[in-house]
Amino acid sequence: MLNNTWPIFPLTSIVLPGGLFPLRIFERRYLNMVRDCIKDEKGFCIALVKNETQDKYVDKIYQYTSFVKIIDWNKLEDGVLGITVEGMSIAKVLSSKLNKDNLLIGDIEFIETEKEYLIPQKYLILSKLYKKIYPGIKNFVSFKKERYSDASWVSFRLVECLPLDLSTKANLISANNALERLEIINEIVNKLYKDEIKNL
Repeated sequence: MLNNTWPIFPLTSIVLPGGLFPLRIFERRYLNMVRDCIKDEKGFCIALVKNETQDKYVDKIYQYTSFVKIIDWNKLEDGVLGITVEGMSIAKVLSSKLNKDNLLIGDIEFIETEKEYLIPQKYLILSKLYKKIYPGIKNFVSFKKERYSDASWVSFRLVECLPLDLSTKANLISANNALERLEIINEIVNKLYKDEIKNL
């Protein structure tokens, strides 16, 4: 496998840089993928699916994905493999295809990591909102280190957990910078959670 060609795991959820995400792995192609990633100490991409069809082999995904690394794994009580992945960086899929094992693989271009940037006063309410939401979602998606004053970190955490449609999540992931992402999230939050944020 070439250095810029990576396995892609299509999902309806996403974990972004700085986030931690538990996954249950049971399909043979993904068990093999995880085995190879652990053996070679390599990562893979999680991509949002373009449409939630019942097709067995999903190959239509949004272009901007999250490159993740496996940081923990264990066998769960039901015999399924449980892994925890950490979001490392945003990656753009230049092309993708199913391989002989029906595993989606793609040529990937890594996007430069967003610099840490103090969250502007206008968006501090979003940081407070995530703090309020977090206790209820921490078993589903959590984080490695809290950075509630960092614009990029807060925007990524909200993209992970807000109940947005996949095209909106994909649009937010592909935003040029954290401030652009926060502005879109701010508009959404003020529509969806107008009453909730009054009390923050």
